[in-house]
Amino acid sequence: MLNANPRLLVVLSLISGLIGGVFGTFLLIGSSVIAQPTPAEIPQVISAQEFRLVDSKGHIRAILDLSDGGQPYLQFKDEFDTDRVWVGISSETGLAVRDVDGKTRLVLSVDEEGIPSLVVRDRQHRTKEFHP
Repeated sequence: MLNANPRLLVVLSLISGLIGGVFGTFLLIGSSVIAQPTPAEIPQVISAQEFRLVDSKGHIRAILDLSDGGQPYLQFKDEFDTDRVWVGISSETGLAVRDVDGKTRLVLSVDEEGIPSLVVRDRQHRTKEFHP
């Protein structure tokens, strides 16, 4: 047996490796995996007190929460954690937009009496207010 043909040994080794690999694959692998949930598994309603959207680095980019007064708001942050957009209900329901420095540049709001207003500020802190 020590003087066996080397070609025969290589061929037998390849065949046995192939057969072992095929049988091992069938024996060790169970059912197939589904990456996405099926529509029947997707919940119709998700309830929570706060939702946070985080980017791939773990930084918070958006928050949907309730204020201390119990009113809902949605806040967006840029990649540098600067608050950029706020939409919510408070004493004045509205929208606030901030620049890259976090300075409020635009406020669109409706007060408790239902009167709308628009406030715009430039970088020199000049303010223009518009009321109907």
